[in-house]
Amino acid sequence: MESEIKILIMSDLHLGIRNDEIHIPQYARNSTFRRIMAIARVHDMLLIGGDLIDNCSVDGDIIDMVKTEFSKVNDANTRIVYTPGIGELNGEGTIASLMYDLNASCIFSGSAHATPYQFMKDDQKLYIYGVPAAAGYDISLIKKISGDGFHIGLFHVDFDFDRNNNEQLVYKLQKNDIRALGLDFYAFGFCHNFRMFKIIDRIIGVCPGSPEATSFDEMGDRYIISVTIKDNKLHQIKRLTVNSMKLHQHRFDCSGMTTMGPIKELLENNKSKKMIQKIIISGGRDFVLHENELRKYQDYFFKLDIIDESNPTVESLIEEFQYENSLRGEFYKILKEHIDRNDIPHDIDEKDLARSLNTITRKGFHDLEEWLCTM
Repeated sequence: MESEIKILIMSDLHLGIRNDEIHIPQYARNSTFRRIMAIARVHDMLLIGGDLIDNCSVDGDIIDMVKTEFSKVNDANTRIVYTPGIGELNGEGTIASLMYDLNASCIFSGSAHATPYQFMKDDQKLYIYGVPAAAGYDISLIKKISGDGFHIGLFHVDFDFDRNNNEQLVYKLQKNDIRALGLDFYAFGFCHNFRMFKIIDRIIGVCPGSPEATSFDEMGDRYIISVTIKDNKLHQIKRLTVNSMKLHQHRFDCSGMTTMGPIKELLENNKSKKMIQKIIISGGRDFVLHENELRKYQDYFFKLDIIDESNPTVESLIEEFQYENSLRGEFYKILKEHIDRNDIPHDIDEKDLARSLNTITRKGFHDLEEWLCTM
């Protein structure tokens, strides 16, 4: 029976990240990490493409958790091979000392001329090449050291070939670099969304993306990748969903809407206590936005944010506020009476009036003054 090597690939979990925009609690990110480590224990090797840790100043309990989970992976006889990302480098661009205490089998710390990490299982030989994330390490200098076995590059790099950013902190891998390296397979970190690389019909590389979102650019399912190497070839590749929380953002342009129906339908169809849902309402709005009806959905999500950036008509503002037992309600009652009597001066632009009333009603006079000054 031919031997095979099972490899798990992950990157960019960013343990310890603080991001008030998305509200994913740290315990959820920790839970995702533990889930990944449990999966790693049924593989021969775990490849980490950098930024497992968000930065070198994360809390000590996070580092202790990583050590503990790595020890369990080691006890299962799974090798951990780690290419540091930007978050795991110190201010001088070198690897933070805490990295060497994590119980990894290999942490790439040297130049592109360094010897690859070697692993052998029965008659199957594996070579892993990697360098730290800093842009000063020229990955194009890496050379295969042998003609046998299966050769994998584990790199934390920017492979957005269309972006022209000379200040990028990580090495920018070009298409020609990938061809020139001549390795059998590539596992990439840095990019936070799943991506697969092919030459003709052959898969040559993968970027798993962030297993737990770090921004609303990372919505939906998040992944790690399981691959099987057999007879010095990529035999199988699987994408495994692992995230504890799911982000979803939807923008509604009210210009073509007559009711809140589409908004409520989306909320009904996406209800989940593991969901962080953001709704942005924009465009001209000619219907009432009943906040109390939307508020009842709060309990169906881990977090629900509804951001109203729409421009309601005068009629919808009147309908929304005229029944309030308040000064605002009294104002809109009187305004409706004037409109019904056709007492509004004809040289007033209705859209400008609606924008002004909406700004006063929702934000107060101070913001209205700022708005007028920017016209």
